[in-house]
Amino acid sequence: MFFKDKMEKLLEKAGKEVKNQQYAKARNTYLECLAIKPNDIRILNNLAQLSDMLGDTDKARGYNEIVLKECDEQLKYEKTEQLLILKSNALVSLKRNDDAIRVIDDLLEISPDHPLGLFHKAQYFELKEEYGKSLEYINRVLKEDCTNIPALLSKGRVFCRMNDFKRAENCYNFVFKIETKNKAAINLKSALIKRQMNVTTTPHDLMLEAIESWDDNDFKTAESNFKKALEMDSGYDEIWFAQGELFIRMGKIADAINSFDKAFELNPLSGGISKKKEFYKLLNRMLKINKFLGYEKKSD
Repeated sequence: MFFKDKMEKLLEKAGKEVKNQQYAKARNTYLECLAIKPNDIRILNNLAQLSDMLGDTDKARGYNEIVLKECDEQLKYEKTEQLLILKSNALVSLKRNDDAIRVIDDLLEISPDHPLGLFHKAQYFELKEEYGKSLEYINRVLKEDCTNIPALLSKGRVFCRMNDFKRAENCYNFVFKIETKNKAAINLKSALIKRQMNVTTTPHDLMLEAIESWDDNDFKTAESNFKKALEMDSGYDEIWFAQGELFIRMGKIADAINSFDKAFELNPLSGGISKKKEFYKLLNRMLKINKFLGYEKKSD
C-alpha cells in the first residue's frame, strides 16, 4: 500500500511537471517511479519521450528499444489499444515508420477514430510529403478536439511545408490562445518568420529566452528579453500578452495592464480571453489593493 500511494503521488507530480513544461524535473520524477516499478512500459515510454525532448537521443533510443521488446512480448498474449499505442510511439521515435504504420493500422482497425492513431498516420504522410493526406488525418483529430495542441502544431508545420504561411501562422496563433507560453509554437512561429523574412533572429527567439529565464525564476532577465523582443518588433500580441503574465507574477499590476492593453489592441482575443471586462475588473481591483498596501512595483 505504501509503494502504491508513493507511486500515485509521483505520477501525479510528473504529470504536473510535464504540463508546466518542466521536462528535466519530470524525467527525474519518472526515474523515481521506475525504481519502484522497473518494468512498467508506460513509465519507460514517458522517459523515452522526455529524453528525446531534452535532446538525449541515446537514452531515448535505449528506452524505446526496451518498450518495443516489452510490447512485443505482451502482444503475444493480447492485442490491446494501450500496447499498440506504446509500440507505435516507440517505432515512430525510432524512425521505423513503415513498421509503425502497420501497428497504427492495427490500432485504427480496433478504434477507427483513436486520436493518437490518426495523429501518427498524419505524421507518417507528412514524412512521405503527402501533405493532403496528412491534413486529412489531422483534421479528423481536430474535428473531435479543436484544442488538440500537437495536432494544431502539426497542421501549422504541414501548411508551412506547403508554403501556405498565413494558414500556418493562424495555427500557431490559435495555440497561443490555449497556452500563451507554448515553446513549440514559439519555435515554429520563429522558423516561419525566418523563412518569410529571410532573417536569422526573430522576436520569438527572444520571447523563448524570456520564458526559459521565467521558468528558472530569473524574472529580471525574462523582463529584459521581453523588452528586447518588443523593441525588435512590437506587432505580436502573444509577446505582449506573455509579458503581461510575467508582470503579474512580478507584482507589477499597472505594467501588466499596460501590456495586456497592447495585446488587445493588436488582437481583441489575445490569450484566449473572451470576457475582457471581467478580466480587467480583476486586475484593476488587484492594482487598487496593491497601491493601498504600498506593494505596487514600478518598472526600472
